[in-house]
Amino acid sequence: MSHSRRHFSRALLGAVLLPVVALLFGAQAAPALAQGANPLQRSYVTPFPGGDRYRIVVLGDSLGDGIWSGLYRAFEEDKNIEVVKRSKVSTGFTRPERYDWNAEIEQILKDEKYQIAVVTFGANEGAIKVGKDVLKVGSEGWREAYGERVEAFIKKLRAAKLAVYWVGLPVMRSPNESSDAEALNEVFREKAFINGAKFIDSWTGFTDESGRYSAYGPDMTGQVRRLREDDGVHFTMRGYLKLAHFAEKEIRRDLNLAKLERNIPLAGGEDEQAKVMGREVVPAKVPMAQLKRSAEVVTEEESGAQTAKLPTTQAGEVDVLRPDLTDQSLQAAQTLSTPGAAGAMPEAEMITADINGELTALASISSVSDPSLASSKPRLPLAQRPYYRVLIKGEQLEPKDGRADDFSWPRE
Repeated sequence: MSHSRRHFSRALLGAVLLPVVALLFGAQAAPALAQGANPLQRSYVTPFPGGDRYRIVVLGDSLGDGIWSGLYRAFEEDKNIEVVKRSKVSTGFTRPERYDWNAEIEQILKDEKYQIAVVTFGANEGAIKVGKDVLKVGSEGWREAYGERVEAFIKKLRAAKLAVYWVGLPVMRSPNESSDAEALNEVFREKAFINGAKFIDSWTGFTDESGRYSAYGPDMTGQVRRLREDDGVHFTMRGYLKLAHFAEKEIRRDLNLAKLERNIPLAGGEDEQAKVMGREVVPAKVPMAQLKRSAEVVTEEESGAQTAKLPTTQAGEVDVLRPDLTDQSLQAAQTLSTPGAAGAMPEAEMITADINGELTALASISSVSDPSLASSKPRLPLAQRPYYRVLIKGEQLEPKDGRADDFSWPRE
């Protein structure tokens, strides 16, 4: 490696490593968070599944059965991924006396270990009876009651450290059923957003060029085929393959990001990464060939003091200093990476680049890393923030005087 290349690589690695060192050594980790400091980020899907094998559980109603069949075929050739069906036809959240998903999910998660959950409901949802009142789909009371049940369900999945992908309902043939599906999707989208799940929009994937319901459309091969059943709700096998693909492509993207995270030399061995991310430490089967660490204590005879030499990681021809993880830094890092925890940071977009085939440069982009947002002022609750009110709730904000959306007349 030439001198200029080595200098560039050292500078780039230093820029990547600096926020990590600042976090690990910072004695005031919590105050730094309040000021928008860059935290350690983790992939949405755990990089270290048990036995190096990902298990995807599909939950839902009859539509969930179909999505399971599509995902099963999509991941069939990948021996490191297993797709498990735990969906149940004729179920939902509006009639818990028939089947209570919020009670059953606890046992489902106890029976077996999963890393990913794919969820879809809506084929059997309807009005909710609360006392003597019957709450119609889309009414304010229905949104509140139904939203509480959906939110409780997502929270249980996230508490079990599952990556959750909620597949939204597609357009329906019946106008009334389409209207109900839109109301359901609004609840699913909002509760997924608030509780750290990913909402997968499938609506436009089954419409014609005018945005209306169509039983026919391009399948996974690009050929126009029949995708919907006669009831206008369910799908043919080709339709389910396409519906499942919306979730599949998002899952594959996150699995690739998880793979990048576990392959980063600067992040340490699997045991250290597991400690930082708050996961159970699993002994590595194969040591990382490129990771060479050395730590020694040098005694200075003249002063009688002891100076600790930082461990080093050799990436290619570059020696990178990397501090040991103290209990304090581990606790701070775990807080940052725990979904829903106070001080936890939002997901960031990870950008990676290989340098000379030996080094990997990383960068993350998120709202919290934007210097313009760093402020000591208290942040508004999520439900009161403008982007949430406009993009999630669909509210129209009051225009400010002189702004482009101010149409008051006459002008003063």
